[in-house]
Formats: sequence, structure tokens, C-alpha cells
Amino acid sequence: MSPQKFDTADDEGPSPALVPHQDGLIVGSPADGPDQQLLDAQRRAEHAKAIRDAKDAKTRRSWYTSAAAADAFQAVVDDIHHATRVPKHEVVAALLEAAVEQAPAVEKRLGPKVAPMRPVRGVRGVSPRERVE
Repeated sequence: MSPQKFDTADDEGPSPALVPHQDGLIVGSPADGPDQQLLDAQRRAEHAKAIRDAKDAKTRRSWYTSAAAADAFQAVVDDIHHATRVPKHEVVAALLEAAVEQAPAVEKRLGPKVAPMRPVRGVRGVSPRERVE
């Protein structure tokens, strides 16, 4: 049994996504065709490259902290760098990643420092008659 040929709406020939099945049926959909598979592969490759580029990207940030904390951090960076000979930017990245992993414990240790909210009195634009007490 020969595969059935379907013409596309614009008569360019059979749709490449419609392929003969072992039972002689035409299976597939336009979304699963070779063109779509190529597009999906390209999207996956672009996504993987973006992830690699993001990992390789460098940035500078500035935060204020106590001199003691900055000095301790610098000492640890230097110690790890000299012990391993890993570039300092990689040491800093590894320490920051470790800090991110410890964020929940640090947040719990620091606790909330939000002042309790006070009721707002005399809000402009609301007349005393409209206020609900």
C-alpha cells in the first residue's frame, strides 16, 4: 500500500509533518514536523548558551557592610585562593553561592526588624464624615 499524498492549502506538495505509518495511515501534525523539530533544537541550544553565558558573565556590585565583615570576607577569599590557586573571582562566587544556600538560616537568625505599623490619622482627601472608626 503506498502512502497517501496530501496536498497543502497552497499546493506546495505534501506536508513534511505528515508521514506514513506502518499501517498505511498518515500520522503526525504540522507542529511535529522536521521544521518544528529544528526550531525546537535551536531554541534548546540558544537556551543552553544563555545559561552558559550567564554563568560566565561577570559583574561588579557594591554593598555597604561593617569593616570587620569585609575584612573577614577578604581574609577568607585570600586564604582559599592561596590554598587552591583558584582565581579570586571564582572563590568569591563560590562563597556567595554558599551564602545564598544559608539565607533561610540567616533570615531566621536576624529575625524581623520591621517596626509595628501605627494607625494613620488625618489622611488627606478623606473627610471626617467618610472615615469609619
